[in-house]
Amino acid sequence: MRQNILIFILCNWILGSVSAQQKGTNPVQSTTVSPTGITRAVIAGISDYQNPNITDLQFADADAKEFAKYLKSNSGGNVDSTNIILLTNEKATAGQFVSALYWLLEETKQGDQAIIYFSGHGDVENTTMNQPGFLLCWDSPSKVYMGGGTFGLSYLQEIISTLSITKQAKVMVVTDACRAGKLAGSGVNGAQATAANLAKQYAGEVKIMSCQPDELALEGKSWGNGRGVFSYYFMAGIQGFADRNNDGLISLQEIERYLDDKVPAAVAPHSQIPLTVGSKSTIVAKYDINVLKTLKDPDLGIQISVTGGKGVDLSISEIKDSAILKKYFSFQQALQTGHFLYPELGSAYQLFQEIKDYPELANYAGLMRRNLAASLQDEAQQAINDYLKADPTEMKRRWNFDSRFKKFPDYLEKAAELMGEKHFYYKALLARFHYFKGLNIRLEGERLKSDSLLRMAVTEQEYCLKHEEKASFALNEIGFCYFLLNNFDAAIPYFNQTIAYNPNWVLPWVNLSASYLKKKMLGDALRCGNIAYQIDSTYPNCVYNLAICFEESGDNEKAIDWYKKVLLLDPDFNLSYYKLGRLYLKEGHLEESEKMMLEFLRRNPEDVDGLINAGHLYLKMNKPSEAEKYFVQAYHQSPENELAFQGIIEYYFITNKLSKANELLMEYISKNPTDSYAYYLIASIAIQSKDKSKCFQNLELAFKNGFKDLELIETDKSFKPILKKAAFKNLKKKYFN
Repeated sequence: MRQNILIFILCNWILGSVSAQQKGTNPVQSTTVSPTGITRAVIAGISDYQNPNITDLQFADADAKEFAKYLKSNSGGNVDSTNIILLTNEKATAGQFVSALYWLLEETKQGDQAIIYFSGHGDVENTTMNQPGFLLCWDSPSKVYMGGGTFGLSYLQEIISTLSITKQAKVMVVTDACRAGKLAGSGVNGAQATAANLAKQYAGEVKIMSCQPDELALEGKSWGNGRGVFSYYFMAGIQGFADRNNDGLISLQEIERYLDDKVPAAVAPHSQIPLTVGSKSTIVAKYDINVLKTLKDPDLGIQISVTGGKGVDLSISEIKDSAILKKYFSFQQALQTGHFLYPELGSAYQLFQEIKDYPELANYAGLMRRNLAASLQDEAQQAINDYLKADPTEMKRRWNFDSRFKKFPDYLEKAAELMGEKHFYYKALLARFHYFKGLNIRLEGERLKSDSLLRMAVTEQEYCLKHEEKASFALNEIGFCYFLLNNFDAAIPYFNQTIAYNPNWVLPWVNLSASYLKKKMLGDALRCGNIAYQIDSTYPNCVYNLAICFEESGDNEKAIDWYKKVLLLDPDFNLSYYKLGRLYLKEGHLEESEKMMLEFLRRNPEDVDGLINAGHLYLKMNKPSEAEKYFVQAYHQSPENELAFQGIIEYYFITNKLSKANELLMEYISKNPTDSYAYYLIASIAIQSKDKSKCFQNLELAFKNGFKDLELIETDKSFKPILKKAAFKNLKKKYFN
């Protein structure tokens, strides 16, 4: 957490000239001229302090590096790297910082520009008139700041004055004084006192501060993969995003409005309001419109996340009530251990509700609320992020019906409640609540093969889209639900819409290819499969779909090669073993088929289709006992499965175990008395057993229940003895006219 971050002090310093005109007055010409001399900068950023009693920051060094990068750019003035001294972490000792400042004093001439940037901790030992505060360098002690390792603000002001008055240089000072709890001045609001002194106006300088002196400024991974929120938006603003009148210049008023719009909303419900001092018409930056066009919108992809994880350490001296302090530390512990909501006792949510209204926590309640909400949604958001990357681990969680998704709806609902309806991320949280609720329903529907659950899942995803209409993850999910419902005509438009919003996401292309395969539209399936392969050739499902395309087109050799590629990418892709086993069997490679089928059954010992195929394989390999084992297991595993029943009956016919076949058929007929084909098979067994009466009896039952394949009977050698009998001719006349 940062306090009073990023203060700009500009003494007769701008990046460009400007003249201002007001209604009802004569034009007022700016007395500031464009800088013509050399620009030099001393930049220090410290996140990792040497003294373990000084709480580390997270991104102070990153902010310093970004500022140095900006100065070297066209927008920042193309400052030569030899004129920039960048000190970060262990290089930013007090000695190195002072040495660099003296270099700046010695080298600066009239008309030059001098820039001083400091990002780190600021504190005082006591709040006397004679101690305005210190900037803490890397080797600072945790107390007795006058002992070294620090840089006093009085010295800073002397340097500013010397540079601007004596040297007549243009001076900009950026101080990023961040708050930590384990500092000497914590008990006397040391960071606040330091900030208040930094905010004082000594001359005509302009200052831009990250927050009010009594507020805490935030940093976190939400912004630029790790930045201070103020620094993040300030850099975006001066690079052009703050320009309201599109004149290529950024005035103090424009940057103030931009920061007021962005920072409080970004950190809500925590309070952080930037502060500016100086003439609002002062130009603080100019930018290149062509460069601006290449920059990413700073708000794009921003989501709520835990902020201020480092640099936030509540001082014991700030809370006198030991019971409140204990609960506060328990709250922090619950966040760190992931005890967010359940079990309720001792959860972060319960503890927050108990202590959020205590006056002693006034400066922390907003941050606690935000970090709890962020923690509640963080794992769910990461699951979405991994899904959009088609991360193999995330995809396997979904394929394996992982129970971790079940907690996400409750977490997201509480997160939305904590943030409140006015927060910019509220609708996104509700959208994700419905998304994961729908995902859980879909996973259950898929597991239970329940069409009604799949349709309910679609409804939840439609609720998601009401809150976030371009949520590609929800659109793809709806398409997949329709795919599971075998409604491919409904699925395809949703996959196409997903692709319109996210064309480089491999998953909707894979799903679209699979849908066209189901519709036997091989050309479209192959086209979409190839696009998916170009996006991500390492995604197993993409390669698997292409293998199916080749198999469906009759190119078994190429299909085998592609199924093997799937297994190289993912040895646990079980369906490839199944497909290879079938193709090898079809091509007559029996030993290879056996390897693949046994590997598939090792991984899926109860898969009925796998057991049936193994049975057929062993019949071809002339291993009847092995064949019987798999056929019997398949039938016992799923007696209602038509292929399992046919497999075991076929085995008994081929091995001439007609009595067992008849026994099984009679058992089957008792449960399925209208199955005409079963009666035909019983008639076939009867004629082979020379029981003509039983044969005629079951043939009539077969015809009566709809058996129409008369040619099958008349070409079957087993039935030859009865074809010329009057009884058979009468049956033909009765049922086939």
